[in-house]
Amino acid sequence: MKIIQKIIALIALLTFYGCHSAGEDLIEVPVGKDEITSSGEISLKKGETIVFWTKINSNSPYPEYTIKYLIQENKKTVEFDSITRFSSETNHIINAKASSEIITEKTFEEKDTIIHKKDFEFELENKKFTAPKDGKYTFDFKLTKSDSDSFYNSGISIVLRK
Repeated sequence: MKIIQKIIALIALLTFYGCHSAGEDLIEVPVGKDEITSSGEISLKKGETIVFWTKINSNSPYPEYTIKYLIQENKKTVEFDSITRFSSETNHIINAKASSEIITEKTFEEKDTIIHKKDFEFELENKKFTAPKDGKYTFDFKLTKSDSDSFYNSGISIVLRK
């Protein structure tokens, strides 16, 4: 019963945060373990801000991850760093959904096994980048650390928004 109460409270909290406007989507980049994925070139004017949102599909409301990123302008490195679940002071959450399901399965000995399945989907604001000058920028991402049991097949991606 306490688990259900905690899940209901989390759903209410995520729904409250999910009402936040996030800006215009530029691109969504799926991120895989030890694979570098790129946004391609994005034209930015001096002073334009890009916000990194981590889109998560997980069986945990608090999955751990580290994503390294490289920002280049005309093949010159502008910024190289990493983001984690706690890399932003604000931690805005949007597009949140949570569900819980109880599944009963039979074991080899014909005994009932109860499985509590949880599913959490949300987007978390992680980083803001302001273009220092007019140019074409590329954003490369690589998932370097994650609690791999937490993420589903399409479990984590970066959404770039203006």
